[in-house]
Amino acid sequence: MSRGKRYNDEQKLNLKKVFAAIAVVAVIILFIIGIKNLTKKKEQAANYFTEVAYYTMLQNDKWGVINSKGEIVIEPEYSLMIVIPDNKKEVFICNELSEDNSTVKTKVINANNSQLFTDYATVEVIDNVDSNNNIWFESNVLRVSKDGKYGLIDLDGKELAACTYDKIEVIKGIKDSLLIQKDGKVGLANNQGDVIVECEYESVEALTKNYTDGYIVKKDGKYGAISVNKEQLLECKYEEIKHVCGNDMYVVKEDGKWKITNKAGDKTLEIDYDDITYLSSDIIVAKTGDKYGIFGTDKSEKVKAEYQSIEFAYTDNYIAKKDEKYGVINSTGEVLVPFEYTSIIFNEKAGCLFCKKADDNNTYLIDRNHEVKVTGTDVEVLDGYIRAKVNDEYKFYNFKFEEKSNRDAYANHTLYAAKNDGKYGLVNRDGTLVIQYEYEDITEQNDYGYVAVKKDGKWGVIDQYGNTVVEPKYEISDISKVTFIGKWHSMEDVKTICFIEE
Repeated sequence: MSRGKRYNDEQKLNLKKVFAAIAVVAVIILFIIGIKNLTKKKEQAANYFTEVAYYTMLQNDKWGVINSKGEIVIEPEYSLMIVIPDNKKEVFICNELSEDNSTVKTKVINANNSQLFTDYATVEVIDNVDSNNNIWFESNVLRVSKDGKYGLIDLDGKELAACTYDKIEVIKGIKDSLLIQKDGKVGLANNQGDVIVECEYESVEALTKNYTDGYIVKKDGKYGAISVNKEQLLECKYEEIKHVCGNDMYVVKEDGKWKITNKAGDKTLEIDYDDITYLSSDIIVAKTGDKYGIFGTDKSEKVKAEYQSIEFAYTDNYIAKKDEKYGVINSTGEVLVPFEYTSIIFNEKAGCLFCKKADDNNTYLIDRNHEVKVTGTDVEVLDGYIRAKVNDEYKFYNFKFEEKSNRDAYANHTLYAAKNDGKYGLVNRDGTLVIQYEYEDITEQNDYGYVAVKKDGKWGVIDQYGNTVVEPKYEISDISKVTFIGKWHSMEDVKTICFIEE
């Protein structure tokens, strides 16, 4: 038996043919892998934008519901606006006028048009409003009534509070804080139905703008304070309590005199300021006459009362107003940001100051070192990034103000705005051109995968795969206020989101 030997009459191996065959197989394999990768990418894109949400829509003066794919879920047949408490839940509160327009009939339905929560006489969202009159609905809770009494349920119909209360209302501007009333007395519950303050007080109000700081309660004509954990912060013995607190310190009025006191009452300082707007363990922002200054809790003057307003921003930085202009000072009176702005807001999410000037559309972003880092318009704070239009081009920055790309900022998107020779198009994650550079303006993908594109002064819509859903036809003055879902778009300057087709 021989091994490795080739006989003289055996045909020689044609290496060229072998290599050609291998090359063909390799090409086929690469093609299959490419198809699989393309399919996988499309599936990933589809998966990212498949979370279904629901929105109120208006068509031919009738109200219905669409989903985030642009599909009609509830036909537009209601004369009054449908209320959706949580757009991720199939809970639609439908209102319909009677034929004589004298009464409103309400029912709650799901996406299958099945009626929900039929054990109750009424079912309502609990709406609240912030300082800018923006309306929001209290989270995962509905107010219901039975036999003339009110209670709470969640959006799955679970009872959170039995229908035993005469009234259930909100504290304006404060979330997760529901005033409950029984037999003429007021208490407080949270959105889970837990009673924080029993119904034994004349009134309950928020101590500060942050509900976690607690609540002022009134009993027998005197005021005290209770925490969100039901802890008695201050006895009900004071004539007044100001809406400020800090480091277990409170501003109270007792025997006709204003004092700063702690919970235990063993640290008390009488004060004679006209008002106090900020309090920490060692700093007071106070008003004397018609001007504000900064003082120590030992009554020492740190910053002379010569400002129209002083508002705490962060660490030892305060936004102050003087001669109708805003700047930033510290607690020693040092000017950190010059008084040349018409407004200054500290954006907690971005960790920087947003400043505006008169007759200037730009927003000036100033970091914690008090340096102007970005100057631009249409500024938007994203998750971990800032987007701004700088010199007519959209730019992205992380919170360290390092410039990044839109592909960094929108890691899960499928299409990205790109600009070439003054025109906008769309590229994919790899930078490959998907939509030609032919548009005057463009938006990034919204939460549902749609991109708005502008041509000849009008706006149209492109979906997550690069397909044109609507040719440019919509005349929209401020695209930043509009969201597209397929052929539907939200209404400009309407605080409650609803969608129309034309």
